[in-house]
Amino acid sequence: MHAFWFHYNRPASQRAGSAKLTVHYKGECHIVDDVICGVAVSSRRRNSQPRLVMAGRGVVRIRDGVARITEV
Repeated sequence: MHAFWFHYNRPASQRAGSAKLTVHYKGECHIVDDVICGVAVSSRRRNSQPRLVMAGRGVVRIRDGVARITEV
């Protein structure tokens, strides 16, 4: 399992005309439409933007604009 975090992406959402999330995993950022999370997450406050993210540990798989986060 690896660390991941995700947050709402306002600039991408404005460009797309629909809500977008950014998922950070293994040093890469993925812009997705939805996150399906099957592991525990907790909020994490930051001093820079984004100010609040949801973080946890798991395996992230991206398919058809959906990030699925599982334990294995």
